[in-house]
Amino acid sequence: MGACTEVKKWVTEEVRKPFEKWISKAEEKCTEARRWVEREVRRPIETQRTQVQRQCERRKCKWWCLCCNKWFCWLYTVILRIVEWIVEIVGEWLVELVCKVVLKLIKIVVEVVITVLRLIVVGLTCLFTEPMGALDALIDFWYDIVDIVGAVGDLAGDILNGISDFLDIAREFVLDFGDMLGPIGRFFLGIIAGVLDIVRRVVDGARRIVDGIFDIVTGILHLDFCQALEGLVNGVGFGLGQAIFGVTGVLSLGGNGPRDGIVRDSLREWLQKQIEERFSGDRRGEIERALQMESSSYGIRWPVYPLRCTISSRARESSPTATHVATDIYTLKSLHESQAINLYKIGGYAPFGCDDTPVTRSVYELVYKDTDYRVAIGDIRAYLADGPDAAPEFELIAGNSRVFKDMLLVATRKMRQMAIHLECKPLDRLEITRAERIITDAMLLPLAMRIQSSLGLREICDLPAVIVFGYEPQKFGLASVYWIDGPRMATAATVRTSFMAHLFGTVLAHEMGHCFSIKHDGHDGMENIMYTMGADLDAVTVGTFIEYIMLGGEPCFTLQDGKDAWTWILEKAFECLGI
Repeated sequence: MGACTEVKKWVTEEVRKPFEKWISKAEEKCTEARRWVEREVRRPIETQRTQVQRQCERRKCKWWCLCCNKWFCWLYTVILRIVEWIVEIVGEWLVELVCKVVLKLIKIVVEVVITVLRLIVVGLTCLFTEPMGALDALIDFWYDIVDIVGAVGDLAGDILNGISDFLDIAREFVLDFGDMLGPIGRFFLGIIAGVLDIVRRVVDGARRIVDGIFDIVTGILHLDFCQALEGLVNGVGFGLGQAIFGVTGVLSLGGNGPRDGIVRDSLREWLQKQIEERFSGDRRGEIERALQMESSSYGIRWPVYPLRCTISSRARESSPTATHVATDIYTLKSLHESQAINLYKIGGYAPFGCDDTPVTRSVYELVYKDTDYRVAIGDIRAYLADGPDAAPEFELIAGNSRVFKDMLLVATRKMRQMAIHLECKPLDRLEITRAERIITDAMLLPLAMRIQSSLGLREICDLPAVIVFGYEPQKFGLASVYWIDGPRMATAATVRTSFMAHLFGTVLAHEMGHCFSIKHDGHDGMENIMYTMGADLDAVTVGTFIEYIMLGGEPCFTLQDGKDAWTWILEKAFECLGI
């Protein structure tokens, strides 16, 4: 191994990777700080508020003084809710947002410094020892600069995501207040919540447009015209559509807010009756307290484990074992040579148009292991020519982390409509075998069981959300489900990032819905998250026009979806309540 190769490898292994790991751990600490405040500060306040609210509800009203015996009780409840909201905004949202923005700025500045120093050190070393390596260093410098431009776009997107998150928190706060004030408050404050939701959808549309513009710019600079086209269609096109549909929500005067409040209250009333019919005495009270049934933020917290499938450059062919034949373990080199993938193309080093349509094209990343750094062209060449030890270890990763995070945010928001509050863990990676690269229906359960075993997850109470490389036949998502009338099995929601993943990002929410026993049947109309093509369902109904033109235009879970999910939880997944 020459001096040129040694220097490039040293910069990657000893400078870039340690810095990337430090940034990743620091970002995790930002999220951990938010969760600590939520767990140790806000949840106790929320529990206290729920108890006080329950006491207020049960206290008999003295009509002769206009319920004066409840006034102090309700005032205390309102004060607790305001304190809870301040803690959520200042102690959780603001701290996490500022923390992550500062870290992104540090990362961009340090990447600029590393990129310049890398060009000087590697370029001069290679110039006198391996001229071709000097040319590679120049190419890598250009692509590093383009990646830094992309990082600036990600920072802008993160800030807009933070604003969207704030609007969502404010909306929930207003809906909570409306719930405290009864039907009249639920209606009028629901309108305010609907207006906040309209603004949030416009901000989401703006964030998509920003992402699309940066995809167009970086795609052109990479000569990756497929990326530029997708930035135009998926980013700018869908972003404008989402913003426009969001604005049309004013036609109903923010009517989606009262609608959501009514659905939430109706689901709570139904769930309360189910609990009363199934349980009695102390047991019923224990369940009601666990689910905070007196609060508008009632429901269950459900852990989600986000994973992206990977193939390592250090994976080697192996001899047959009891569970795998010799071809089950394979290399990126063999996939490249068989033309199943093109490492240069995935790395962005082969200017090309769209071999596939934007609808069918899957998105992969080629980065150094445990980092988000693009693999240098010289390392790809060295790996293919001399084997895995000739270059730092890198990974082929299914999906795009930015799109995956968006889908998780959308899923969290949508599942909340069914009183299921997702708690998403940090993004992780899952190294797969050859048999798991292209997923079929029959292969999904073994994959879910392997994830459950390797991560030590509970069979159905912990939900893996997995981005896979692809499906056979061509699909956008599949779920390993524990149906109401089926055998008990490990659950998992899987998707692949593609054109369809951008369509409001509800593909993952759809697959998660399956994991809670919700089926396609009865979901005519694209206004339903559980609608799917090819299931003998009507794509357009009267409800479709009402939702997209009058209410702001996003697919939703229905009241019946919530009932189906909670029937499954009470009958088949009761242990997930943790009581």
